[in-house]
Amino acid sequence: MKNMKQRNLILFFVAFLFAVVAQAQPKGGTQLTLQYKAALPTGTFKNTVSDNSFRGLQASVLYGVTKNLAVGFGTGFQDFYQKYPRQLYTLSDGGDLSAVRSFSIQSIPLLAQVKWNGAPDAGIQPYVALGVGGNLVSYNDYAGEFSLEQKTKLGFAARPEAGLFIPFHKGGETGFTAGASYNLMPFSSTAVSNLNHIGIQAGLSFPLRK
Repeated sequence: MKNMKQRNLILFFVAFLFAVVAQAQPKGGTQLTLQYKAALPTGTFKNTVSDNSFRGLQASVLYGVTKNLAVGFGTGFQDFYQKYPRQLYTLSDGGDLSAVRSFSIQSIPLLAQVKWNGAPDAGIQPYVALGVGGNLVSYNDYAGEFSLEQKTKLGFAARPEAGLFIPFHKGGETGFTAGASYNLMPFSSTAVSNLNHIGIQAGLSFPLRK
């Protein structure tokens, strides 16, 4: 039932974007944004993975529906890693193992995205964006060389975001962009209940075509 609700929400959001595109008159081209991203685990995720991740990327391809509004696709990649000192663990067969425990988690969001530029003609342009879709997760929990749990799963994801776009020259479409996002990523395993984190990203945005 929960998965069905998540799927229905994704479908509704995608249908809404198509409806907006169908009703609006095109005012812009296609914009590609590439950013480096750092991630700060939050909530219960931080109880398992407390180390911040500096191994991430964020990207989007958005079509300018109006002067302020753009819709399209967003994705990215984040690699989380946490290692704990050696201690004694009980294995599933009842045996004990003294080992270093480590978590290796990679996530790839696949999002339908909408973005609102609050001042498209200004020298500094604030924006807000929202992405909703899926999240492909590779999860590994190790005790030394022994795997305690492994999962590869596609789940729900949402990414509200706010930031600034600064064109290299007035009225230009190429420029520097930076922002912050909250990445909502439910995920269930023995050690974690979600992969929620704050993202801080910066990079370049430039047009692909008119």
